[in-house]
Amino acid sequence: MNKTKSLVDKGEHSDPNVKRKVIRAVKTLKGEFGIPEWKTKLPLDELIVTILSQNTHDRNRDKAYSRLRDVFPIWDEVLSADVKAIEDAIKPAGLSVQKSQRIKAILGWIKETYGKLTLEPLKYQSDDEVIEVLTSQKGIGVKTAAVVLAFSMDRDLCPVDTHVHRISKRLGWVGQKYSAETTFYALRPLIPKNVAQTFHLNILKFGRTRCTARNPQCDGCPLRKDCLWIENPF
Repeated sequence: MNKTKSLVDKGEHSDPNVKRKVIRAVKTLKGEFGIPEWKTKLPLDELIVTILSQNTHDRNRDKAYSRLRDVFPIWDEVLSADVKAIEDAIKPAGLSVQKSQRIKAILGWIKETYGKLTLEPLKYQSDDEVIEVLTSQKGIGVKTAAVVLAFSMDRDLCPVDTHVHRISKRLGWVGQKYSAETTFYALRPLIPKNVAQTFHLNILKFGRTRCTARNPQCDGCPLRKDCLWIENPF
């Protein structure tokens, strides 16, 4: 079992007041932003998109993914392509040398494991089993696995990206020294059922528009009541 998950499950990172704060945030952000919509992708498509999104903006990710699919309409063509050709196609996403190598390696692993380029068999496994399988591959972390689960398999999970992680610490949902992975496992049991995906997208919007990394707009913030950052910026 994942050591971080084990510690969280044992309650070693818990706070009895956190759940009510999280529930309040769920309701508040829903009131602010409503219920977002998203387009569900196939699991393999979502995985590659999420790998491309690492350390870049959405517009760069989308441009790189579009170019990749224009050059290689099917994943088998990516697998058989020279890694330099993949690198050139995904250049807008940044870190193209590293990402191209990882994408090709991951596609090779999928083909070897499932006999074809698909992640559909994962739909029959539990959330934790899917996370364990995917994170066994270099370049796939818990956040990436959670995105695949949440937005291509409709699992009730809130992936922890940089915005969710930052806001979770500012609002006292997790400790200041928590890693993003620890935060994922700590928040997981605290989020009400059937709202985790919506919560993720609303926090993402909140983090981009108000609770930004630098110079957050604290005046009038609907979550200011629970904010620890206002008194002790970190």
